Amino acid sequence: TVPESPRWLISRGKLDKAKKVLAYVHAQGDEDDELVNVEFEEIQQTIQLEKELESNSWLELFSTPGNRHRSIILISIGFFSQWSGNGIVSYFLPQVLKLIGITNSNTVLTINLILSAVNVVSATGICFFVDKFGRRRLFLSSCTGMLLCFVATTIALARFPYGPGGADHNAGNAVIVFIFLYYISYNIGFSGMLVSYSSEILPYRLRAKGLTLMFFCVDLSLWFNQYVNPIALEHIGWKYYLVYCLWLLFEFFVVWRFYIETKETPLEEIVQYFDGDSAILGGGAATTKVTELLQAQNATAIEENEKGAITHTEVRG
Repeated sequence: TVPESPRWLISRGKLDKAKKVLAYVHAQGDEDDELVNVEFEEIQQTIQLEKELESNSWLELFSTPGNRHRSIILISIGFFSQWSGNGIVSYFLPQVLKLIGITNSNTVLTINLILSAVNVVSATGICFFVDKFGRRRLFLSSCTGMLLCFVATTIALARFPYGPGGADHNAGNAVIVFIFLYYISYNIGFSGMLVSYSSEILPYRLRAKGLTLMFFCVDLSLWFNQYVNPIALEHIGWKYYLVYCLWLLFEFFVVWRFYIETKETPLEEIVQYFDGDSAILGGGAATTKVTELLQAQNATAIEENEKGAITHTEVRG
């Protein structure tokens, strides 16, 4: 079974269990390992500082430049996960295949079955390469692949009616090929990293609210797919693909502009990419803001102790 997150365990005061999980993951169970102790201290201090120094309201998702950056990623990845054109084929494959003259139920079922198998293999396989290639590179590659496949599919759909006898079968075969290539491209970025990337960019205190925002956008896009896509396909046919070609171009721009690389960066230290020196980060990698806040707290505590000592002396005198 998968153990509880060490961050969750630490937030619940289960420090011993948290350290055992870190030791199991990083040092084959050695709780005295230097890396284990450094990360344990960093997680513990960061969570404690977040509780003491930061609020935890919904408005905090938009209260700072760093959090607004996170929210842009969360909202966009929620919509992109369902609005990248995958909603057309995933839910309305028979209607898409009808555009190229395939109406036989057995043929449609066979294509759907093979497509499902390709999806499973490609989505699972790419998980083993996320840390090798990095998140940003995979997202950009995914958007590029999807855009090229959609452009090619649109051209093939447009050419299909102009073949011999009103059906260009080469164009129809090209549509099927690019549907498969499209899904491989989609799985490179959005199948496996939808939740993992969204979780990585959020500090612990905002993780639940941030994921809720992301899944809310997923639900909105699913509603759109269910009620708008079939009507559009029925009324404008292949021309509806032009809409997604333009959308995928916009999608590529958003990913290029806002999505950051989190490869080989501890979860606590990712906050620096968004918040800079104002990030709440404890441990050996403590930011300038945390250092100053801790110094101010220590100075206040020393001052209060000195006042208490003076008062006590005066009372005794």
